[in-house]
Amino acid sequence: MSLRTKFMLALLLTGLAAVAMVGGLAYTGMTRKVDLIRREQAMEHFYSAAEAYVQQYGSWQASPGKQGFDEFMRSRERSGPPPTSDGAQGEERRPPPPEEERGPQGDERRPPGGERGPQGEERGPRDDGRGPPRGEGDGERRPPPPGRRGEPPYRFILADQDYKVVLGGGVYHPGEALPEAARKDARAVTVNGRVAAYVSPEGVITPSKQELQYLGAMRDALWLGVGGAAVLAVALGLLLSRGLGRTLGHLTKAVRAMHGGSLLQRVPVEGKDEVAELAIAFNDMSEKLARTHKELQDSHQTILLQAEQMRELSVRDALTKLHNRRHFDEQASTLFSHAVRHKRPLAMVIGDIDFFKKINDNFSHATGDAVLRQVGEILRSHMRLSDLVARYGGEEFVIAFPETELPQAAALCDKLRGIIESFPWHQVHPDLKVTMSMGVYADLAAGTAEAMLQKADALLYRAKETGRNRVCFAA
Repeated sequence: MSLRTKFMLALLLTGLAAVAMVGGLAYTGMTRKVDLIRREQAMEHFYSAAEAYVQQYGSWQASPGKQGFDEFMRSRERSGPPPTSDGAQGEERRPPPPEEERGPQGDERRPPGGERGPQGEERGPRDDGRGPPRGEGDGERRPPPPGRRGEPPYRFILADQDYKVVLGGGVYHPGEALPEAARKDARAVTVNGRVAAYVSPEGVITPSKQELQYLGAMRDALWLGVGGAAVLAVALGLLLSRGLGRTLGHLTKAVRAMHGGSLLQRVPVEGKDEVAELAIAFNDMSEKLARTHKELQDSHQTILLQAEQMRELSVRDALTKLHNRRHFDEQASTLFSHAVRHKRPLAMVIGDIDFFKKINDNFSHATGDAVLRQVGEILRSHMRLSDLVARYGGEEFVIAFPETELPQAAALCDKLRGIIESFPWHQVHPDLKVTMSMGVYADLAAGTAEAMLQKADALLYRAKETGRNRVCFAA
């Protein structure tokens, strides 16, 4: 799930939760408040009727009972409540019932098959617990709601002075003792200073059509608020997440590029919020990281170069720049093993500058060093890439010719001897002459590269004995 979707869902759920909480609290509070007001009004109306009824007859036992109370309530509804002390009516007059509910004398018509019992509830076919159609605790004077014709909004409980139920209100049966919990909230009806009856607010709540419409309107408004909050949350989510998603998308793309090796990345900075600060910090980090990586690469290359130089210094002769004896011995052994394994030819050569001690004694050691450097340059410049040449010590030089038979090796050495002899040594010193004697050996039967060099050294000794400036090899 993308961050934009999560952000929109968070706003949507927050908005819906806020609307549901506020709307639910408002709906519950308003419902309870309206119910409390109606209950108080209906309770006052029922109490005044019960008080007037008992005052008229002196007590409930002396009165005609439930039937008389029903008739008394109907007469109050037809004529309205008596005027108060200031001449105003206590309750708004209720409209008369429909014609089909009225009898020949204008009274309410009882449903067929039933008549009113002691509790004001219908007997016979309508003894279904729905309570009396009218008269028992009608707290407001309004037409009955459809489908519940004649049923009052509230039905209250009336007990005599001994807490014996005389009107059960659909909760208790006549003659039943009123429970202690109901007695605490019961209101006494007094006649001439003595208690004649008790009115309890317990009973059945029946919302009117107007109240149902009011509650329905509140629910519709609540759902409308929920829908509006959802639309607003989606719109805000799209608006706010667009910039956030774009910046985070640039950051994600840049991080992937850095992961691929391109460390120097820059993302656009939009706005001045925390996301913009994150983009600025990322750009700075990327620049520093790229610079540090470049410095590390340069340092690494320098270290590698220095390591190579150190390795070269360790295997090369400082004066002639040729490989030294240790490196030659290692590589010659490898070349010998390769030649033996693949049955390929290999020739070993050792050469010595003739009368080199006299050169040092007659022309100085500086001249001798110059001769060594020049001889090393001649040997290095006339070697193949596969050949191996080194200064073996003092004025001695060694050469390994892989893939070379003895005649070809001898010919190459004689060519090198001639080049050394014909070099313009007078440029070094007017009286200077330099020659070299060489011994060549190419038989792998010697067993090792070192043994082949020993054989070549013996041939070099022969060249020295036979007059120098020549190449000797075993035929």
